[in-house]
Amino acid sequence: MKHFISVIGVLLLVISGMTSQASEMPKQSHVKAANDLDWGYLNPLRGDKSPGATDLWGDRTQNMATGMLVKFNPGFSSPPHIHNITYRGLVIDGLVHNDDPTAEAMWLPAGSF
Repeated sequence: MKHFISVIGVLLLVISGMTSQASEMPKQSHVKAANDLDWGYLNPLRGDKSPGATDLWGDRTQNMATGMLVKFNPGFSSPPHIHNITYRGLVIDGLVHNDDPTAEAMWLPAGSF
């Protein structure tokens, strides 16, 4: 049986507000191992029940264009919630399931966005 969410890594590109995305993009590229990034929690109030998160550019806690990695634990399930920003995600590894009760079962494999 598949877990509700079983993902090792998901890249979320968070775009909010009316800011110019191009002006906020990094000027240089840097290659780092995932273990060398500064990981915290996507929702610090949930502690280790929250997915891990690290910013690639921008600041996910501010109203600005941000790129980040999110790491879900196997079996992670998100409680009902809303978003006040627009975001896009790319599944890097594992499977993500959008469990909208009104939608058909939809497992998203690596490469899905």
